[in-house]
Amino acid sequence: MVEKKRSRTLLKVALGFAAIAVLGYLFIHSLQTARSEPYTIERAHLGKWTLELEAAGAPTAPLLSIRTDHELVTGLFRQLFNRAMESMNTPATASIPIVLRGEFDRALAARMTPAALLAAARETGLETAAHEPRCLAHRRISEPGMTRQAYFAIVESPAIVRFREQLARTAESSFDAAALTPIVFVGGSDGAFHHWLPMRAGEADCVAPIQIGPPQG
Repeated sequence: MVEKKRSRTLLKVALGFAAIAVLGYLFIHSLQTARSEPYTIERAHLGKWTLELEAAGAPTAPLLSIRTDHELVTGLFRQLFNRAMESMNTPATASIPIVLRGEFDRALAARMTPAALLAAARETGLETAAHEPRCLAHRRISEPGMTRQAYFAIVESPAIVRFREQLARTAESSFDAAALTPIVFVGGSDGAFHHWLPMRAGEADCVAPIQIGPPQG
């Protein structure tokens, strides 16, 4: 009798653990599904791009960027927060870094001024070219005492890729055209987004596609 009671108790415990495991799996699966659903942005928020020289200080900070409507970032961040429910910093602008201060000082400063760099970018037609976000991506780094993470949109921009390749051909010293993937930062664990640059990003970083649509009515 005691043995039967013990068996029933063990069975109940086993069933309880199994139920917890199933619920845990379903919860994690639902989170992963929510994260991978497409993000949406309005076509109007990609309507105008403006080249700008930044007041870059650190070598990894952007010197030349191209900026668009800040709603591109705030709209994506709202959707990100609704899914991740994490407290994060957002960048002050919706911009794509094109050339970093360190890259310019090392490889281009002997051949051109920052103003000449800006003029060359304009002549290439970067302000009228298409720069379309295609996926929301994520990077995470664990360090002693803290974990850093950043969310960013990887941008499809053949024009920026060609411009950096053009700079590499005229550079005074080594200039890696592929070292800086066109991206727009959306959120991060701290506000010093330039600490993530230069960033070479790809499909492996993507967590969800981005769909571009008409204004929401």
